[in-house]
Amino acid sequence: MQRRDYYRKWAMFYAKEAALEKIDAVIFVEGETDKPFWEKIFRHARKQVRTISGCNTDTKTGGKQECLKYSGFLSKRFFICIDSDYDYILQSQPTHCVQNFILQTYAYAIENHYLAANAGLQDFLKKYSAIIYPAFSAHLANGNRIAEFNRKFNDDIAFANRQDATLDALQKNIRVKYPSGTVAVSATAAGLTVDNTYLFIPAKTLKHKLQCGDNLSFSHFPMNKIMEDIATLFAN
Repeated sequence: MQRRDYYRKWAMFYAKEAALEKIDAVIFVEGETDKPFWEKIFRHARKQVRTISGCNTDTKTGGKQECLKYSGFLSKRFFICIDSDYDYILQSQPTHCVQNFILQTYAYAIENHYLAANAGLQDFLKKYSAIIYPAFSAHLANGNRIAEFNRKFNDDIAFANRQDATLDALQKNIRVKYPSGTVAVSATAAGLTVDNTYLFIPAKTLKHKLQCGDNLSFSHFPMNKIMEDIATLFAN
């Protein structure tokens, strides 16, 4: 069987399953850790869904890659939910949109949303964002530096508290490792500001170091964009 026929068949199967189970949809997510995140969102939206995770051990493809293989066969009854990574902030994948039955985080990944929901971290994260903002905007203006930025950024996260001394040390490292730059227009259009840069960087290590839990808030950017997408998807 051709690979596209395989994904078409399963997309039709999951859509029929949603109808038979009398739920709103079956959704395909990147991995097991993504399930609780998206399930909380759909409960808040008062939609009943069943989640399936997408890491394919046979083909050794990652969860996001596996999700996107269903593109073209998605529907209101069966759609995918993915991390934006850099696709949204760089505006590099305009096809990743609710009109194509693809929901995304609008932050780098689910960990960024957990950080945004922690009220006790917001002052620290605002200061933290202001420090890395010039380096990150320069990084966005030079898309070929993504891997380099990620590697150096993760090396810089060597703190387990929220003290000003930690931020001072980070500021010194930033000045040494990263040149300042101008902000890419597409990035500002996507919502990047000096206060919220932490939303758009790989935040898994940062979340762990700051001992951030898995609670969610539904009143902040970019969560409100996800909620708008859900409303749009089920509007008809």
